[in-house]
Amino acid sequence: MQPLGPSEVDANSIDIWVVSHGGVASNALCDHMESQGIRTRPDNYGLICHKQHPGKSVGKPILVIHGDYLDAIRSMDRRKFLTANAAKMCLGINAPEIPLSRFLQSFPNDPVGFSMFLESFRNAKQSNIDKVAFLRYPYTNQEALEALNSIDVEVDMDGFSLRERKKKYSPRSSDVKTILDKYSDFDFKE
Repeated sequence: MQPLGPSEVDANSIDIWVVSHGGVASNALCDHMESQGIRTRPDNYGLICHKQHPGKSVGKPILVIHGDYLDAIRSMDRRKFLTANAAKMCLGINAPEIPLSRFLQSFPNDPVGFSMFLESFRNAKQSNIDKVAFLRYPYTNQEALEALNSIDVEVDMDGFSLRERKKKYSPRSSDVKTILDKYSDFDFKE
């Protein structure tokens, strides 16, 4: 079991910090980069892959993958990661045991933490704290290259492709249905 955290980004163990809100194939892209020797997964990757920007320089380029918000929620719920990812984005801790109802109560306008999470990286980019690039899912290899090049990370995208999203889904709870309603009009502009 992972420690609760919060956990800091160890800049010495990565070449790029890849973060996402979950459900947008960030692991697939990390796997692709790791296969080329680009370090994306420190020992505490599970704690920092959905963590907000700390507000002080991480000292490494940052790629923020986001988008397809409703299907991302469905994907995380289907794989039973929704609560864990909400805890990481909202609180910076690994606490999958916190019920979704508590996030709905505590963060009624942003119960999964999408807005808080993405705003933290927009603020870091606008304040020039770190080099930050946003990549909207689903994306093409060319869009990924452009985002990575903008933060001075060279990746060969040959052989990479996003797989089709699994469509089998039925919400497990009324809380998930409420969360889907809350984000029905959500759209983050970089």
